[in-house]
Amino acid sequence: MEAKMWLFLRRRLIMWVVLAIAVPLVEWLLGKISHTLRQRKGDSAVARGLDTAQSGLRSLRGKRR
Repeated sequence: MEAKMWLFLRRRLIMWVVLAIAVPLVEWLLGKISHTLRQRKGDSAVARGLDTAQSGLRSLRGKRR
């Protein structure tokens, strides 16, 4: 019984780490790459795709800017 509780808490902790740390970090990284790409090459389908992915992560976090 105790092992199941630890498994439940471990899953919650992993999900919290993903949502609290990994998602914002990836969102920031996508923004930086998109910005750098726009500076070098101008607007492109790749830059717009990165912006779309960043927007999807933002909505996953539930935070709008």
